[in-house]
Formats: sequence, structure tokens, C-alpha cells
Amino acid sequence: MNNNSIIWWAFLFTISCIICYQDITKRTISNQMCIIVLIICICLVIKSGNYSSLYYSVIIFFVGFILFIKKIIAAGDVKLISSFFIAINQNYQLLTFTIILLAGGVISIVLLTHKVINKKNTTMTVPYGVPICIGCLFGIAASL
Repeated sequence: MNNNSIIWWAFLFTISCIICYQDITKRTISNQMCIIVLIICICLVIKSGNYSSLYYSVIIFFVGFILFIKKIIAAGDVKLISSFFIAINQNYQLLTFTIILLAGGVISIVLLTHKVINKKNTTMTVPYGVPICIGCLFGIAASL
């Protein structure tokens, strides 16, 4: 990883922190943040010359769109993960998905435990932007 890559990754980390904060507090991921992530990731792809991940990102987007229509996943999550996956080398994409799923599971268990302990009878949603950012930042760091 050279200095230029570290700067891009640090910028992605900063944007990811903002996305996580917004997802936790408002349960929404803004289109503007997804576009910023997309632009940075496209720059990383152009810099690396590894265009094979673009194909997988499009597949992820279309599968995510179908899951969104079925109300299984939120639209912001689909846009965010598709934007990030452009910059993740295909060799690390399965690892990235595994990290996202494990982090999402941990967050879900923590939220469920909190709900049970506080005896709240409200609907629980998981801010899945947080595990997406965590997993994808690891995937991009491995890809650089």
C-alpha cells in the first residue's frame, strides 16, 4: 500500500464514519454519501487497473435491487455495498461478505439483548450500514 492509497483509504474511512453515524442515528444512508464512496472507489479502481470487480458490483446491485423489492434489505444498503465493492478485488469479496455478515450478526445480537433487557416492545431495525462499512474497509485495505 503506497502513500496515495493510504490517503484514499483514510478518506473512505472518514466518509464511512459519517455514514455509520447517520445510519445509527437516523437509520438512513444518504445518496450523496453513496455517490462520494462510488467516486472514491472508481478512482481506486482506475489507479489499480483492476476492472474485474466492476462486473461483480453490478451483480450485487441487481441482486440487492431484487432483495429491496422483496423488502429484505434497504435501498441505501444496496447502493452503499455496490459502491464499495467496485474497489474490492474479487479475491477478497467472499472474505468481505463474511466480515459484513459476522459484524451484522454481532450488532443484531447486541440490539436484541438490549431490547430484551430493557423490555422494550418496539420494532427493531439493524443499522446495516455499519457492518457494510467495516467489512468493505477491510476488503479495500486488503485489495490495495
